[in-house]
Amino acid sequence: MSSSSARPTKKAKKSGQPAAAGPSAIDDLTALTTAQLYSLSAKRHRDYSREIVRMAQEERDRAHVALQEMQSRLERANEHLEKMEENSRDAHREYLDAKNLLIRVRQSSNSTVPPMNIALDDSSVEDILGIISKKPSGNTAASSGKSPGGKKSQKFPYIEDILVSMAKSGQLHKGTKLSLAECHLVNKKDNSQFVNTMKLVEELWTEEEELFLRSSREEIEESMEEAKIIAETISLRCLTKLNEFEGREDPTPTNHQKPSFVSVGNRARRVFIGRKKGDENLV
Repeated sequence: MSSSSARPTKKAKKSGQPAAAGPSAIDDLTALTTAQLYSLSAKRHRDYSREIVRMAQEERDRAHVALQEMQSRLERANEHLEKMEENSRDAHREYLDAKNLLIRVRQSSNSTVPPMNIALDDSSVEDILGIISKKPSGNTAASSGKSPGGKKSQKFPYIEDILVSMAKSGQLHKGTKLSLAECHLVNKKDNSQFVNTMKLVEELWTEEEELFLRSSREEIEESMEEAKIIAETISLRCLTKLNEFEGREDPTPTNHQKPSFVSVGNRARRVFIGRKKGDENLV
């Protein structure tokens, strides 16, 4: 065998090596890498957009819940406003009722009082005897500047004086019951008559009169004249009702019937005892 056939040629050696990548292969690889980068970037952008959308939806839900709460608060505020307006209208009506009551009381106090029948009962006699026993002499009355028959010489305070005194003290404004209130005009030994008188007043005074006398001290001081008129009206009503309870044909108070709390308290006690016995008889 010849030497030329046993050895591979130089050209044959070169043909057995792998072929080098051409320009087209490099471009394909670059395009693939670029596409993968774009895909990864798009995926990240998609995930970020989805997160933004999710956060926006949560924010929308929170805003919707807050809007519902604000609407509920607005509805409650409107209901409270309506209640306040209704209370204001009620208060205005009560004010007008009280004002009209004062007008009626003034008109009735200024009207002509019908003539009264003169009659004496036991309580009136007690009052007269008490006044006579405490009546000062003429010289003493003259020196003190008080008339012997004036109100200053009365033995026991009148109902209207006690009511005005308690209203001025502020006890009634606190809601204290009349029978449990205290008055500096009343002695402790006369407390039972005071309690009976106040129980009678609580039966007979009207809602408007009670509302007025339970006003604050400042309001009472500003409307002292009206307070006195209302107290005198209640006092007169007590005498009239006692006459009715006692079966008098004409319940109009006589000139000798005085609204002292002791006299009225004694008469009221007899009425209360009669009621109690009547209830026991019914049982």
